[in-house]
Amino acid sequence: MRKLVYIFCFIALLVIGLFFGSINQQAAELNYFIAKAELRVVDIALLFLLLGFAVGLSLSLSILFKLKTKRWFARTIGKS
Repeated sequence: MRKLVYIFCFIALLVIGLFFGSINQQAAELNYFIAKAELRVVDIALLFLLLGFAVGLSLSLSILFKLKTKRWFARTIGKS
């Protein structure tokens, strides 16, 4: 039940963000190392939000994978 409430709140925040994003049409220039792009401010914010989510998820999964393999090796060594 708690997860359902969190998911609902997350979806509500996304919908509110989409409403505010559709109102704000201001463009900004985003400079990469190699190229430039002119995007809306909302698109840039969404890009960085998704990038941060992906980095956080990958780091969390790598730490979780390390812990699970450490436990697995400890169990296999302990059985020997």
